Amino acid sequence: MFQNSIVQQCMTSLLGWRNDSNPDVPQITDATLLQSDSGFIYNDFHPLLTIENISNTMPKTDTIDAYLNKKVDQGVSKAITKVCIDKKLNESSKTILNSSRLFDGIGRFTDTITSNGQFVGVELELKNSYGVRTIIDKIGLQFTQPQTNLNIYVFHTSQEDAIQTISATTTNGNSFEWLTLSTVIDFEYLSNEYDSGGLFYIGYFQADIVGQAIKKDFNWLSGPCNTCSGGANAMKIWNTRLDFIRITPCYVESGNLNGTQMFDYTNKVYSTTNNFGLNFGVSVQCDISNYLCEQKFVLADLIGKQVAVDILNDMKHSVRLNRIANVSEHMIIRDLEGDRETHEEGLAMRLEKSIKATSFDFSKIDSPCLPCNDKFGIKKRAI
Repeated sequence: MFQNSIVQQCMTSLLGWRNDSNPDVPQITDATLLQSDSGFIYNDFHPLLTIENISNTMPKTDTIDAYLNKKVDQGVSKAITKVCIDKKLNESSKTILNSSRLFDGIGRFTDTITSNGQFVGVELELKNSYGVRTIIDKIGLQFTQPQTNLNIYVFHTSQEDAIQTISATTTNGNSFEWLTLSTVIDFEYLSNEYDSGGLFYIGYFQADIVGQAIKKDFNWLSGPCNTCSGGANAMKIWNTRLDFIRITPCYVESGNLNGTQMFDYTNKVYSTTNNFGLNFGVSVQCDISNYLCEQKFVLADLIGKQVAVDILNDMKHSVRLNRIANVSEHMIIRDLEGDRETHEEGLAMRLEKSIKATSFDFSKIDSPCLPCNDKFGIKKRAI
C-alpha cells in the first residue's frame, strides 16, 4: 500500500531531537535529526528520553546518530503500518492488475524492421489517478541478433534527461527473450520526480542496436482478438489496463532527435500496428506513499509516541539500565503499560488511542484503492 523508502525519506525531519546541555554527553551531529518541521521534539514524549539516558543504554556498537536514525526509521514504518491496518487500508492495498504482458505471441523471423536512426518505442499516458501506481517489471526483446548492453530509455516530457535507463542484454538472435528488471520502471500521475501529467516514452535508439528488430503484428487500437482462444480474458485485462494507462507505439525521425535527451514530443509519429521488437510486463497497484507524505503532519504525534515506546522498550531490556540513576525495569514497564492501581494509562495505550483517533481525507484517492467502509475517514484532523 505504501513504499517504505519514500515514506521514511519524506518524514525524516518531521520530528526532531534536542541535544543535552551537558557537554560531557555525546552530541547529535546529524543536522536532520535536530530539525523538526512539525515543532514536535522526540525528547518531550517521555522524561527518560534524554540523550544521556539513550546513549547510556543503547548498544555499545552504535553511535548516537546511527541509533536515533535507526529508531526513527523503524518508528515511522511501524506507526504508518499500524494506521493502515486500523483504517483497513491494508485490506484495500490490492493489485488492480497483476503483471501481464501487453500482448502474446512472437513475431515472424522474416518480419524485420529497417533501422533508420529513429527513436522507437511506446508512449504512455496515465489517467489522472491519485494513489495508483503503474509498474513495468519485465521487458521483452526480439531482434535478429543478440544485443549487448542495449540502452532502453525512459523519458518524461517534463525532464530533459532520461528519468531511467535500463541496460538490456540478450543471448540469442531471432528468439524472443524476457528480461526481469532489477529496478522496476515506476509510473505515477503525481510524483516529486517529474511534473504531474505529461507523457512517458520507453524505447531505444535504432543506432544502438545490432541487426534489426522483429515486428509483431498487433492492432494497438482495437486490442487483442476477442474471439480467439483466451481472447475474452485477454480483452478483459486490456480494458482494465485502459482504465489507468494508454500505451501506443511510436517513433521519432532521426532529424528530430536531440542526442539521447528528450525530444520534442510533438514530432512523434504513432505506429499502431508495430511493436519495434518490444513487449512489456505491466501491473497496476494501489500506492498511497505520496498521499501519506502530504498528510505527514497528521501523523507527527503518532510517530513521536511510537519512537518513544520503541526506545523505552530498548531501555527496559538493556543490560546497562543501571547506568540511569533511580530507574528500574519495573518503572519503565509501568510507564509503558500503565498502573493498575492508579488506573493511569501507559504510553503504549496512548499510542493505540492515537492510532484510533487518526483520520484522513481520502477524497482524492482513486476509488479502487479506497477502503470499502467509509466510516474509516472522510475527514482530516490533527491530534
